[in-house]
Amino acid sequence: MSASARGAVELRDLIGARELDGLTMLHLVSERSPVRDVALVTDFEDIGAVGPDTVVLLSPGGARGGWMISAALRYAWERRACALIVPEQPFTASVVELARRLEVSLLTTHRDMTRLAIDAAIRLGTARAETMARVHAVVERLAGAADPSEAVALLSEELDAAGVWIESAGVRTFGSVPGRTEPAPATATQLVRTSLAPRDRGMGILVARLPAAMVGFGEQLLAEAAPSIRALLLEQRVAATRDSLPTIAITALTGSPMIGDFLEPDLGAGEGPAALPLDGAFVAICLRSEEPARIGALVHQLWYLAFRDHPLTRFDGGWFGILPAPDPESLEAQIDRVRTGFVRAAGLPLSGGASRRHHSRAEARDAVREAWLAARLADPGPDAAASEAFLEFDRITASVIGRLVPVDLAEQLVAALFPRLSADPAAPQVIDALLARAEARGSLTVAADRLGVHRNTLKARLRRAEELGLALTDPAEVLPVHLLLSAVHRPEERSRTVD
Repeated sequence: MSASARGAVELRDLIGARELDGLTMLHLVSERSPVRDVALVTDFEDIGAVGPDTVVLLSPGGARGGWMISAALRYAWERRACALIVPEQPFTASVVELARRLEVSLLTTHRDMTRLAIDAAIRLGTARAETMARVHAVVERLAGAADPSEAVALLSEELDAAGVWIESAGVRTFGSVPGRTEPAPATATQLVRTSLAPRDRGMGILVARLPAAMVGFGEQLLAEAAPSIRALLLEQRVAATRDSLPTIAITALTGSPMIGDFLEPDLGAGEGPAALPLDGAFVAICLRSEEPARIGALVHQLWYLAFRDHPLTRFDGGWFGILPAPDPESLEAQIDRVRTGFVRAAGLPLSGGASRRHHSRAEARDAVREAWLAARLADPGPDAAASEAFLEFDRITASVIGRLVPVDLAEQLVAALFPRLSADPAAPQVIDALLARAEARGSLTVAADRLGVHRNTLKARLRRAEELGLALTDPAEVLPVHLLLSAVHRPEERSRTVD
């Protein structure tokens, strides 16, 4: 059983107890030093066998003179014992100074050491029981928390206003502003982490920043609180799924195989505060990711914090949400909140899209299609600007239409339609030449300059393209072939496919 599971006890729980009266403090490192055990030893060398955070009581036979006590202090320091109690006797300043330098609390007593050790052991067990009772009382209070935010605030209050938060996929959610850097603490602190679910399962971790003296109790409290926090997160996710059923039905119109079997949506089914905001103007939002399983919990938590009354719907490859947008200004504000809170979040592999502003239930299907298309055309690459990683439907440009063709599908089509091109060792140079000429609007001089080759070299590669079966003069094929080759040659998509 771990120390935290047995209950956290601090040195003050022992030295301040009535049962352990008669102690004189010569040096105290911290009254909040964690205590795991009590040991009575008859020889100072026996201290080498005790565990860390132990209160060591040295019998009279092992504490005859300052040199023995000094040796005991060194052994206690090596074993990371938290305190040394010795029989009462004259002490030189050098012994007390050594305790101070080694950071070992030093106490003396006139009491019988055997009896004192028994009383200390009894008090240690009692203190553990009291700690467990305190922890269980907090867990009972957590059962009444309305949501994870309230639960985390309760834990912070119990830990003397220490920083407590939930962290998913490396990003803070409940307990602090997501993405905000925490100021440096004024005193030395330590992070305590507890997984919210066995083998994680995407739930994240519960984290607290605590002074060293509170780490033991903090570990115990967070470990016992984790199931309650996990239950609140799951309850929140189930409620979001229930409230988003109308949106789930609409998403079938995107053609996703995971949701293609849903029936036509009844857009009037939503009721209550979390119903779809289709009674006035609204905007559909789509978020896409290559790693939905890894960041799913984080996305739901961030959405809950930003848009608590508006559910988020999971589909194969991403999420949908519908937000109210009663006027153009609120539309811009909603989109900016999504762009800032999700797409710009550090390290999140997300792209997103927003529909135009719509005004009736009959337009909900169009809104979802527009949001999905915009997100599909957005660039989720790590170097993409926010304007490229999140697109609005009415700001899509023709230059990004080629992104609709996936790289793997484009490669299969090229292999089927132009097998000789696929087999040619110079295929990359040929494709470069074709794309450069199209981007230069047919100017061979401009295209050659962009590629850094001679104009005659470019002409030779274009002739090679014709030899390999690519028609360069048929207007009906020029644009489709350009889009297909652009998809094959997209470097950012290719790097993600290879990874």
